[in-house]
Amino acid sequence: MLHIHNGDVTLSLVKRSGVAGDHVAFRETLVAGPARDGVSAHDWIETRARFLSEAYEEKVLRTRNALIEQEAMLAAAAQHDEVVLWFEHDLFCLVNLLYILHRVGRANVSVIWCPEAIGTMNEAQVPWLFESRAALTPTMSALARDAWNAYASADPTALNRFLADDRPDFPFLRDGMLLHASRFPSIRNGLGSIELRILDLIANGANDFASLFARFDDAPPRFGLGDAEVLRIIRGVAWCAVPLVTIAQASDGPPPKALFTLTPAGENVMMGKVDNTAVNDPDLWLGGAHVTKEELWRWDDDRRRIVRSRPAGS
Repeated sequence: MLHIHNGDVTLSLVKRSGVAGDHVAFRETLVAGPARDGVSAHDWIETRARFLSEAYEEKVLRTRNALIEQEAMLAAAAQHDEVVLWFEHDLFCLVNLLYILHRVGRANVSVIWCPEAIGTMNEAQVPWLFESRAALTPTMSALARDAWNAYASADPTALNRFLADDRPDFPFLRDGMLLHASRFPSIRNGLGSIELRILDLIANGANDFASLFARFDDAPPRFGLGDAEVLRIIRGVAWCAVPLVTIAQASDGPPPKALFTLTPAGENVMMGKVDNTAVNDPDLWLGGAHVTKEELWRWDDDRRRIVRSRPAGS
């Protein structure tokens, strides 16, 4: 039996609880950076390795080798009598889960798709959780395949079909896809929901990373992002042509030692007086969609849809 976990914390907990089988952690951040399907295996690994190493300051060779080993593990998953996936209801886990289901579709798969954070449970709860696993149904498998194809599509309007109705056979799929769709630049001010949340927290006194990160993902929403990814996004709104945030080095406190301040431009964008895409040319990957000035996709919160848009000011 092969257990694939949403990270090392869950892996360690489940192993300590005595659940038998081979345990591996899925170490990817497919919620960030280019994730366009339909490319060769070589190009997929190279693209992901370059992004991950640059975004999180890792050695590219080490990152590439880790991805190669991970892809080999997924390719061999069908050799196990059962593959158990341990994942949680947040966007980070959802995207990774969709990808794994896309890769191991021919294996005998069971899913632990948990609304709670598995890593915060005690060891006594884990065997019960394991026994509650459910076999992957044909409906869930088909939904996962279609949802991954939409997430990895160069045309993100493919996601819109998942945003209207809840899917009882796949809890959190709609909510997760809504969270993902909301990351596209808003038609109101050109900010994605994550950038807007960061600016709002800074405006309301979370001017150091520890306090900002602690408040970033409280209920709702459930993005499930780690501190490195949140810091990368903060730097993105600070290190741009017209900064929305300034970052100053702090002399004490836990790393990263930084203090944040909203700029006047950031205040104007938050209030909708200025469209961020008009002053800062977008260049971001959201799944398979590369959002640029020429290919500008936006989130229309009123209509709950992703729409194609002309650049602001054009």
